[in-house]
Amino acid sequence: MEEEYSLENAKKFIKQRFMEQGDFLILKEEVFDAMLDRIIALDEEFMETNGVNDGEVYDDEKAFDFLFEGMQKAFDEQKMYCMRFVEDYMDYSEAYLDSIGAIEWD
Repeated sequence: MEEEYSLENAKKFIKQRFMEQGDFLILKEEVFDAMLDRIIALDEEFMETNGVNDGEVYDDEKAFDFLFEGMQKAFDEQKMYCMRFVEDYMDYSEAYLDSIGAIEWD
């Protein structure tokens, strides 16, 4: 059963997964929230500029590179965490989309 995508629900789902995993609990909550907000915005930008919202395939490798570069620029003090943050975000975002039936697997 496919649910409609909700940015608010996606953010809650992804944040909960990060909290359950626990690796980023060392960050102040406001820093973590800023990182989450930024990566979501970057992902939206990536999808828009690469036609994903119009039916093009989401290229994980290109998306990772785009998100990683953007996060490193935005969070200089947290650069050492950016690679893992992006990897986890992508996993949790995919899990959310799968949970609402929004992913078609080839």
